[in-house]
Amino acid sequence: MGYWSIPLEMITFLIFTDSCIYWIHRGLHHRLVYSTLHKPHHAYKVTTPFASHAFHPVDGFSQSFPYHLYPILFPMHKYLYLFFFVFVNFWTVSIHDGCFRVPDLLKPFINGSAHHTDHHLYYNYNYGQFFTFWDRLGGSFRDPSSYANNGPLDQILDETKMEEFTRKRLDFAEESLSLIQNPVKDLKSARKR
Repeated sequence: MGYWSIPLEMITFLIFTDSCIYWIHRGLHHRLVYSTLHKPHHAYKVTTPFASHAFHPVDGFSQSFPYHLYPILFPMHKYLYLFFFVFVNFWTVSIHDGCFRVPDLLKPFINGSAHHTDHHLYYNYNYGQFFTFWDRLGGSFRDPSSYANNGPLDQILDETKMEEFTRKRLDFAEESLSLIQNPVKDLKSARKR
């Protein structure tokens, strides 16, 4: 085919692999295989780059299989195959890095880190690899909570929640100190409560 076919190969590769991985990933969440094959990856509720490659060998093989199947079924330039081998690894790390930088125009279409973080938090949403198309079609799409300022980091940094948390810690510390200073009297009053 020649170099002119490279743009077509790129598009069809992304569409083919995104479709296959959506269904494989969704299948890995089936109750009969989830706890054995895919749950180790979900030990990371809040994703990190390390989580991107922390998986059961069968899970890793099955989700990487479409990348190697494509050039068997369709012609693909060898350098493009090598490019995608590297790109897919970078993409996999990027959707686990907690950095939600996707241009506003592309947020409805790109399955970025925000989508995948919610996948780790809520399990049955956002299975796609690159795009949100299959999640929308399969009824598993969920708008990322971080886009509504309600993601895990937003909840941690929420000032009112932090103030409440700090107040509770101070109250606990004061009660603990009081028990240490006057254990018998405070123990009797604590029992009355």
